[in-house]
Amino acid sequence: MIFPSFKTLTLFPLLVLIAGPAAAESNIKGFREAVITTARPEAWETFFLEEAGWERRYADMADAALKELWRLPAEARIREALYANPGTDRGLVRVVTLEGVPQAQIRSNDQPWDTGGHFDFNLRVAGLEALSVRLMARGWQAASDPVQFTFGPFEVKEWIVRGPDGVRLALIERVAPPLKGWPHLKITSRVFNATQTVRDMPASLAFYRDVLKFETYLEHRGPSREPGPNVLGLPHNLAAEIPRHVFILHPVGINDGSVELLAFDGATGRDFGAHATPDNLGVSALRFPVDDLDAVLSRLRSAGLTPETGPMVLGLAPYGAVRIFAIRAPEGAWLEFFEPQPGRSR
Repeated sequence: MIFPSFKTLTLFPLLVLIAGPAAAESNIKGFREAVITTARPEAWETFFLEEAGWERRYADMADAALKELWRLPAEARIREALYANPGTDRGLVRVVTLEGVPQAQIRSNDQPWDTGGHFDFNLRVAGLEALSVRLMARGWQAASDPVQFTFGPFEVKEWIVRGPDGVRLALIERVAPPLKGWPHLKITSRVFNATQTVRDMPASLAFYRDVLKFETYLEHRGPSREPGPNVLGLPHNLAAEIPRHVFILHPVGINDGSVELLAFDGATGRDFGAHATPDNLGVSALRFPVDDLDAVLSRLRSAGLTPETGPMVLGLAPYGAVRIFAIRAPEGAWLEFFEPQPGRSR
């Protein structure tokens, strides 16, 4: 097996890191879990247990009430498994398998500049080169080999790789300065960020910042500083000519359970927003815990926004009974907000 060579380049010349979390106006927390709807649950089991170094926390039939939340036919059967980075209780991934439901990939044969739905989710990695070799041996593919670059004050290696069901993972290894505060990172970390490629950045910012009251952790605008390899698969000669606009947002302005918005200026593609429903295959949802579900609903309705489904009560292991609703972000990404209901059974 030939190891992929790491290229070094500098990206993102205009980048602003917001120092420290801001005072929270939102009663929403960072997302607790990402949801994958899959046709290949065994492939995800293999990835999380054998490659990522995670553990399976739960596996069973899902609560039948999920059919209502996801607008599934009554005859559907739903099985789910929950995976976690050992020692952590957030940044989880729930893998859901549906039977009796027609399905297509949410972002089928997509490019990074195609919009709609969830583009990827992010894991920190120790030993990216070795992991990339193992995943390629299992058939995972990417638009580039792992790339080493400067991102503001950080030197990182990154690989955006596509696995089963068209799901993309951004695997990121810190080179310098040394990463601190991640004691459970052995092979990969918990999920800490998830990206949406958007066409209308102002509309997405208005939704997350003005309605949901998320704070900005990072803003970047600009192309690569020089032509060459890049994790987004742009032609090498155009990497320094096509600017990207990035916002990372979180209820209290940190990069843990955060949402990343990515827009390309000068590269356009298809829009998968209409396919971004959880009955289809791929990264199908992010789930955010909240302290007061009615307050979140009130903010949305005051902005003229209506939930896709819910609110309703759903049994959701390991949280027990939760009150939950779903809404779609401006370009189709499916989001769910839930509040645990102590003492209530489903």
